[in-house]
Amino acid sequence: MKVNTVIIGGGISGLSAANFLSKKTLDFLILESSDRVGGTINSSKVDEYTLENGPNTVLENNTVIQELLSDINVSEELIYPDLKKISNRYLLINDRLEKIPLTIIEFLLTPILSIYSKIKIFSEILVPRHINDTNVESFVKRRFGKEFHDNLIVPFLTGIYADTTSKMSSKNTLKKMWELEQKHGSIIIGLIKEKNKNSKSKLFTINGGLSKITELLSKKFINQLMLNTKVTSIVKLNETYKITLNGGEDIFCKKIISTIPAYSLKDLVFDDMLKNALSKVNYNPIDVFHFGFDRDDLETKIDGFGVLTKPQDKKSFLGILFSSNIFQHVSNEKKFLITVLAGGDRQKDLCKESPKSLERQILNEILPLLRIKSEPKLKNHFRWSKGIPSYSMSVEKLQKDIEFFEENNKGFYVIGNYHLGVSVSDCIKNSKELIETKFN
Repeated sequence: MKVNTVIIGGGISGLSAANFLSKKTLDFLILESSDRVGGTINSSKVDEYTLENGPNTVLENNTVIQELLSDINVSEELIYPDLKKISNRYLLINDRLEKIPLTIIEFLLTPILSIYSKIKIFSEILVPRHINDTNVESFVKRRFGKEFHDNLIVPFLTGIYADTTSKMSSKNTLKKMWELEQKHGSIIIGLIKEKNKNSKSKLFTINGGLSKITELLSKKFINQLMLNTKVTSIVKLNETYKITLNGGEDIFCKKIISTIPAYSLKDLVFDDMLKNALSKVNYNPIDVFHFGFDRDDLETKIDGFGVLTKPQDKKSFLGILFSSNIFQHVSNEKKFLITVLAGGDRQKDLCKESPKSLERQILNEILPLLRIKSEPKLKNHFRWSKGIPSYSMSVEKLQKDIEFFEENNKGFYVIGNYHLGVSVSDCIKNSKELIETKFN
């Protein structure tokens, strides 16, 4: 079989690339190894609850997302949270929920930071800017102090990357803070100077779950999509590529867009340097638990977005999302759904335990913490043995190795959430940029 372009992977990156490429040509195929599209976007409906086993929300922070949603005619179906209802976010202090400060008054009064740490933060304007990328732990401690790092940055980034800050690249995971420091010499001064530029991006989902987006995209490309189709090898033949499939069939193409995880691509790519770079990408495991309760079983009203934990809290979970607060449609008004995330780099051994054992540990901790007086009526579990890619200090080298590979292998492009941004919005935006710049 001959085709101009093959997109390997039917996740949000691959389907987004197909969407934008279709405006130029339909001479392409999408190869997906599993029996479903979506990749880490994985929604399900269980006992009248809408569950997200992957991303729970998408950040509407660029026009490309709006274009994609318009292309599949769902712009009017987006659901936004009540910002007042989710404004409160919590950390654990002495085993109780403590609100993260949002105003100057709350900041001055919060027990999350000591008086010394609060004063230390304002001395950030005197700290010289970094010359080179450094790990998040060093970056934040140098600018704001140990307590700010331990009590605020660690739980915040754990909620996004499930990684350890001593391993993470500041330039690639604290992008806004890094840019402000580099541009203004101080993050605080940068925030003051760019206050009017920082319009708040909105979170959204869609009725039926985020999988509806990827399912609608797959239906749009029903004639180009091949499910249960695993690539077993890729061979470069002068100006073309030969892709061999699990059934033995060969596809010859001029262009390839790889959107599959690093651990999958490393077994296919023919370049030793890139193969070596991809083999070093680490993926942190994540266990996702959903618990549904009768609202009558909540002794006190649960408000806010959720709660994050720190290593010193010694809990069996990374964080809790109060899902029914964020989006009311995920349960009926008499029910209350929470989503609990466990694992990551600091708890990776927990993801080796039996789900039932870990579930029991978590419930023993959260029932008294949230003052819930009965066992959940709904219990659901999903395990990602390779969940969130780590943005370590070697990510820049990986990016350069990929660029070098693409320059030396015309028409072969590598995108995905392990080197260009981990969020759904990053994946959509990067797919559009690739199509706009490389497919004329």
